[in-house]
Amino acid sequence: MQVRSLPRRRNPDNARSAALAVLEGVEFGGGSSNALLADIDVRGERDRHLATTLVYGVLRQRRVLDRLIERTSRRPLSEIDPPTLVALRLALFQILFLTRVPRSAAVDETVSLVRARRGRGAAAFANGVLRAAGRLLDGGFDPMAPLPAQVPDPALFLAEAYSFPPVLVSRYLKVFGREECEALLDTFNRPAAVVLRAVRGCDSPDDLVRRLRDEGVEAVPSPVLTGALRVVRGAPQRTRAFRDGLIYIQDEAAQIVALMLRPIDAACRMLDLCAAPGGKLLAVAETAPLDGVMVAADGSRARLRVLEENSRRLRVGGILRLVTDAALPGLRGRFDRVLLDAPCSGTGVIRRHPEIRWRRGAGDISAAAAFQARALRAAAELVSPSGRLVYSVCSLEPEEGRERIVELLRERRDFEIADARTILPSALHRFVDGAGFLATLPQRDDVDGFFAAALRRT
Repeated sequence: MQVRSLPRRRNPDNARSAALAVLEGVEFGGGSSNALLADIDVRGERDRHLATTLVYGVLRQRRVLDRLIERTSRRPLSEIDPPTLVALRLALFQILFLTRVPRSAAVDETVSLVRARRGRGAAAFANGVLRAAGRLLDGGFDPMAPLPAQVPDPALFLAEAYSFPPVLVSRYLKVFGREECEALLDTFNRPAAVVLRAVRGCDSPDDLVRRLRDEGVEAVPSPVLTGALRVVRGAPQRTRAFRDGLIYIQDEAAQIVALMLRPIDAACRMLDLCAAPGGKLLAVAETAPLDGVMVAADGSRARLRVLEENSRRLRVGGILRLVTDAALPGLRGRFDRVLLDAPCSGTGVIRRHPEIRWRRGAGDISAAAAFQARALRAAAELVSPSGRLVYSVCSLEPEEGRERIVELLRERRDFEIADARTILPSALHRFVDGAGFLATLPQRDDVDGFFAAALRRT
């Protein structure tokens, strides 16, 4: 199958064509919806907002949309031209969920997009499916009520009801129980807040809010973390405040992880083993004494360049950069603080990256856990006596969080848990569990799902 490659910069005709280009990049290029949306070039903020709504909506409601396509297509989903299938989802999302979009506009423009990309035959097929879907909906078919409530398999019922793969739903039923699992799935289908960290040396919080408002961005104090701001309206990454390095976009949970590395004294040697793009390391470096040592290691030279760009924008200097595998770091010596923000399944950030739900299975989680175990062993070797190792993942999976720490502590008797309540401000103790680990949950805390543990070397 030939699919047009997705260039870094695009100039699409409108929000729908921009959304379709992003969805193709996610589906066929393995890209991140968040990153691809940040790169689109549309006419204005209204089109940008619509494109974002379309992309996230299609990814979140894919199972509902496919169910309607299955009812109206003469071909099974597996035999539909993949780019045409993506375009059909885009049109049907508008018809089902965007009441202000006329059905005719959604159908006609989608058919035109398919014709331009895939030819007349594909356009005729798309037109037929969309017209049939309209007739089915007019006849009373409700694709949002896929199964009767008495279906014996709760994982299948919830997967259909919340547009999720059954394999993940089964996992969350075991971990959280029925009520909490359903709350989690519902939360995953809602947008997450854009959160800002005010950078050292920026305006006072009130002045920063006013400055952002002058640039079309409305922000309010975070209900979770003192000093953080939540964006109510606007695109902060397009403001002068962002370009001047006064703000960094970072969820509250990630900001709390960075707090677990403090305090940093004048002679502190700190290593971040999976550093890029650098948000947590930069948060520490902003308040660290100038005579300390900061090393940012990452397996990707390109990602380290992003960290360099971020450190330059935030005016944070003195960070040494090293390209190395976190599981086999090419380092010698000891560090007082070691951060391992490990690559993971990302199931804690599905609100921000809805495509993750369709990309993760048990094999992916097992593979991530195996890498994390190797990386943790390597990180432990680099911690000084009395030093601290902070391990974190934006994952809800026990195999990637608690189980990795338990395993390391069995192997390394020279490490012990440093209860996060002894490190974090008292206002944040509600996010710390009985074992002393940081554990945030989207459905409970309205932040990204993170696990983090602080370990002290004895």
